[in-house]
Amino acid sequence: MNQHDRRIGRHISDPVRAQNRKAIVDCLRRHQAAARIEIAKHVGISPATVTVITSELIEDGVIREETVVADRIRPSRGRPRTRLELNPEAGFAVGIKISMHQASISLTNLSGEILGSKIVPMRANRDAPERIAEICMTQIKEVISNTGIDPELVLGVGIGVPGYVEYPSGLVRWAPVFSRPDVPFREIVEQKTGFRTFIDNDANMTALAEKWFGVGRQFQTFMVVTVEHGIGMGLVVDEKLYRGARGFGAEFGHTKIVVGGALCRCGQRGCIEAYASDYAIAREANVLGSTTDIDDPFALQDRMAQLIKLSDEGSPAVTSIFKRAGTMLGTGIANLVDVLDPPVVVLSGARSRSAKAFFTALSSAIETNTLLEGQTKVDLRVDPGGDEVWAHGAAALVLEETLI
Repeated sequence: MNQHDRRIGRHISDPVRAQNRKAIVDCLRRHQAAARIEIAKHVGISPATVTVITSELIEDGVIREETVVADRIRPSRGRPRTRLELNPEAGFAVGIKISMHQASISLTNLSGEILGSKIVPMRANRDAPERIAEICMTQIKEVISNTGIDPELVLGVGIGVPGYVEYPSGLVRWAPVFSRPDVPFREIVEQKTGFRTFIDNDANMTALAEKWFGVGRQFQTFMVVTVEHGIGMGLVVDEKLYRGARGFGAEFGHTKIVVGGALCRCGQRGCIEAYASDYAIAREANVLGSTTDIDDPFALQDRMAQLIKLSDEGSPAVTSIFKRAGTMLGTGIANLVDVLDPPVVVLSGARSRSAKAFFTALSSAIETNTLLEGQTKVDLRVDPGGDEVWAHGAAALVLEETLI
């Protein structure tokens, strides 16, 4: 472990002190900059405690002081308050999103600025996990080299994988991108790259991206639903990512919406994913004549672009498929809203750029199936950021695990 690692990842044996340290960093993440007295009010701890902990964080290089123009902080007299902010150069993180057709790699600083990125085509479900790890290793080194960042300043690698991922062990129980179950992917990647590695469900990664850099700066509790080749969900409650008792988190795509219904790629029937995902839409469209191998990620990607175009141009048959998919997903989200009552729902992933008919049906299903129909409008937001958002969230996981 180098000197930078020891400063950034210092061990805090006192749980109260560690909690206060995390709360202060989270406060600065949310507000971007704040004076010590403001931090004390936001966090709910004494100004003296804030002074002690912020001095420690400054020494560690995690935060820094910024003296601003006086009238931004005070009316007219007295010394200007010293504001504190996260130090963007305190460390760097590599984020990776592994999907069926590609791996997205990005290098970010502490402020979430993407300094370098690369997208590598692959047929993930046809490569061994060890081969996927080798591809990631090569691309990680290239991205770091291209940015000129000292590799010793990289805090770690965060990887988002679709499927059932045990956290924090990094054991992937099942994932459509792997050719076999029970893959110790964290161990495999760490052995090949030499970096500390953190692996979680990719929808959780999106939720972390929103927590650090998106709606999480406005809401302490929110829900993210990801829609692309599969359906995922990330849930943040009181600023904490919910992972459940076994580390799997909030699995939404494989909840059942039709008993004994359509076959899902998980092997069960009636899952929401079996109706609203890319492969489900393309599978249903195969009956129209032109068939697509839904297990071929590149063919599926092309087919979805074609189907969206046909629907938006007015094809009745294709539009009907998108309406059904949107209705199924919207009904599922309405169920979540009734159970969890989140202040905001974020729709993310490739299908957030879907056909107009899909969104019309989805919005209508949410509105008509929530308990307080017509009385309360669900705050639904669309984040079409693409794979970079997933990788961004994976990097956020590294920052959460190593900075506090």
